[in-house]
Amino acid sequence: MDRYAGWTLEQIFLSSGIAVFAHNCSEMFLQGLDHLYQKIKSGILDQMLVKPRTILFQVICSDFMPTKIARLLESLILIIIGLINSHIVWTLYKIIVFMLVILGSLLLFASLLIVKAALSFWTVDGMELMNILLEGGRDLSTYPISIYNDKFAKFFTYVIPFGMVNYFPLVYLFEKQVDTPFWYGLTPLVAIIFLGLTLLLWRKGITAYKSTGS
Repeated sequence: MDRYAGWTLEQIFLSSGIAVFAHNCSEMFLQGLDHLYQKIKSGILDQMLVKPRTILFQVICSDFMPTKIARLLESLILIIIGLINSHIVWTLYKIIVFMLVILGSLLLFASLLIVKAALSFWTVDGMELMNILLEGGRDLSTYPISIYNDKFAKFFTYVIPFGMVNYFPLVYLFEKQVDTPFWYGLTPLVAIIFLGLTLLLWRKGITAYKSTGS
């Protein structure tokens, strides 16, 4: 039975499960990026700068949240329910596409955390906006992006590519259109480009950073 813009509830489960899984993974393993501004204020980052490891590696390894394991399991259950009940006609290419959706989602949420961390080299005033993008991106990916306002949908497809990572490849997997273009399945690769851009911003932030003197 169609529920949302031609998507069944089970298909929504799969879309939602992937988004929540990627978001929870970023919260579990990348909390160091999320809290970098605190390390800058306390002077801990200055201590990291003199250690023989890259700053990004040290920041990522500085925090871990095992409490997110339960939420990861919940998201995996949603993914499994979605996969079982969405009646996808699997081929080798579709298996690759599904893996790209997972990878692209992970890279996208990681990239947004890198942006948040990079911005903290200049200011902490934009942190709430980044939190909105992270939480909002998770919720946005729960439903097909086609249900949203056109300008809003385009922004979150071509600027912050949630639509590229989640919506278009799932349209291909679910065969939502007649003769859906095969390249819909490759759009999660845009997340690699987005990650590259965020790493450039990170490098620029590191260059601009001035010690707190602590």
